[in-house]
Formats: sequence, structure tokens, C-alpha cells
Amino acid sequence: MTREKYEELRKKRLKEREERFKRTIERIKEQNRLIQQRKWAELEGRKRIKAQLLWEKKLEQEKAREAITNAKAAIEEVEEKTKASLYVPEITKKINEMLTEADKSFDLAEYEKAIKLSFEIEELAEKARLEASRKAEEKKRRRKKEGKYFYCVIPFSEEKSFGNIGMNNNEVYTIPYRDVAAIVSDSPMKDYELTEDNTRRHETVLRQVMEEHTVVPVEFGTTIKNERILRRLLRKAYDPTRECLKLVDNMVELGVKAVLNEDIVFVDHGKRKECISDILGSLNTRAKQAVTGDLFSDRLFLNASFLVNKEDINAFSNEVKSLQEKYPMLKLLYSGPWAPYNFVYIKIGAEGMGITKK
Repeated sequence: MTREKYEELRKKRLKEREERFKRTIERIKEQNRLIQQRKWAELEGRKRIKAQLLWEKKLEQEKAREAITNAKAAIEEVEEKTKASLYVPEITKKINEMLTEADKSFDLAEYEKAIKLSFEIEELAEKARLEASRKAEEKKRRRKKEGKYFYCVIPFSEEKSFGNIGMNNNEVYTIPYRDVAAIVSDSPMKDYELTEDNTRRHETVLRQVMEEHTVVPVEFGTTIKNERILRRLLRKAYDPTRECLKLVDNMVELGVKAVLNEDIVFVDHGKRKECISDILGSLNTRAKQAVTGDLFSDRLFLNASFLVNKEDINAFSNEVKSLQEKYPMLKLLYSGPWAPYNFVYIKIGAEGMGITKK
């Protein structure tokens, strides 16, 4: 082999080796590219899986929060509708536990725990409802036998509580008969003295009831032996009671006294009569009816009560202010609103429930 031939063969082999090396490099690059693609695919897959898990976790949170909302509704029903307090502390504790779970990052175990708590709360709420129902039935049976302090009658056909505002801090509630109801509180059969505290409590009940209803008041200190007798009285006096409720529908009583100022010694009889006539005439324009009472002092010009629609109270008050400015020699004493005692009231006697109209 000549030298030239050898050199040519060597160059050829070097070239083939270089080409093999290039192909190897390309193959390695391709393998690396494929490996990177797989890594990217795996990363994207993990991202998608993570996103799916986050979405599922969000759904779990929403379900758990819905369970919490239902549980809270259950406790509200217990507290507001049944007024039961027996299980309230325990239920409230469970609610707080569920809210704590809701604020955490949910996984399946925590979600299931929250749902379990919601079931426990519903069970507690059901126990509370049953207990409240049992106590309510016991209360009804006991009330039927107890005496009743009788405050007034209203046009109402349902059972309702006004809270513990009655005599001896007892609950004030309705005893309905058809479309009228007696307002009463449980009380022993006894004589109530006309003390400041007793009259204030009696008047407080009337004022609160008057905020929502028309009232026909009952004479102070009236007690009835039991619910059965009271219902019988309502039945026998139903027609006149309805008539009186219509008479004072949406009405209240307002009182006005006109007293001569201390620095005025004497007022002419004619002037006095003219003044009284003007005051009565002006106030009567704002009232449905008026009655005058005894003048128990020489300085008392006027002692009157007015039956006024609730919507006209402000106009009546403004009229009193105008009359005060017109007659500076007098002091106009304005009071109310009161139950319309001076126009209609109920008195219980030997013959039953008597209704007096003026």
C-alpha cells in the first residue's frame, strides 16, 4: 500500500468516526429533549392534578359550609321558634367547632368531621324541640288551673306572649276566644292594693300591648279563678266586647288639665268660661270624643280626657302647645297615651263581665 493510499484511507476513517460522533451527539440531544418533554408533561400533569384537588377541596368546603349553615338554621329555629334553652350552650359549642373546621384547609377527614358535627347539631336541635314541646304542654296544663290577672281585651285570635312584664314579673300572654283575646298573667286569687308599683306594672302592660293592638281595658286588680271561667266570660260578653273594640279601634286616651298659674289671683267667670270653651273646641277638632271630669280645685279650669286616633297624636300634641302659647295664664298638663278607661272599660261582677261605655 502506497503512502498516498494509506493517507486517503485514514482520512476516510476519521471522517466516518466524526460522523458517528455527530450522530451520537444528535441522538443524545434527542433523548434529552424527549426526557425534558416527559418532565414537562409530568409537571403539567401534576399541576392539573393539583388544580383538580384544589377544586375538589373547594367543593368540599362549600358542602361543609352548607352543612354549617343548615346547622345554624337548626339552632336559630330552636332559640327563636321554640324558645328552648336547654341545649343551647351545647349546640353553640358544636357550631363553634364546625366554624373552626371550616376555616382550616379541608381534606376528606376534616370534611367528614364537619358533616358529622352537623348531624350531631341537628340531633341536639331535635332534642331541644321535643323538650320545648313537652314543657309547653306542661305549661298549658298548669296554666288552665291557675288564677289569671286580667289586664284588657284586644282584637286577636292567636296565642302570643308579651314577655315577663306582668304582676310579680309573670309572663303576660293571650287567651283567645274567636277573634278576641284576653291579656292575662298567671296570678293567685287575691286583692291587689292600689300601690304605685302595682299600678305602674298594670299600666306598663297596657302601654306595651297598645303599641300593637287596640285595647278595651279591664278594671285594675281583676283576677279570674282559672282559664275555663275566663273563656266562659269572653263567650258570654263576646258581642258587646266586639262592639267596644270597634268603638275605640286604633284609638288611645289623652288627658289635658288646665291649671291657673300661681301668680294669677282671680279670673272673671265669663273669661274663665270662654277660655274653657275655646280649649275644648280646639282639642275636639283633633279627637273623636271627649269627656270632662271633676274640678277638684278652684284653680283647675279643665279636667278632660280625649279619645284620639293614634295617627293624630302628634297633631293633638301640637294643638296643646299652641293653646299653651295662647293662654300663658294657664298651665296645660298633657298626659298619655293611656288605655281608654274614660270611654270604655270592663268590670267583672257577680253577673259576669260587664262593659261600661261613656
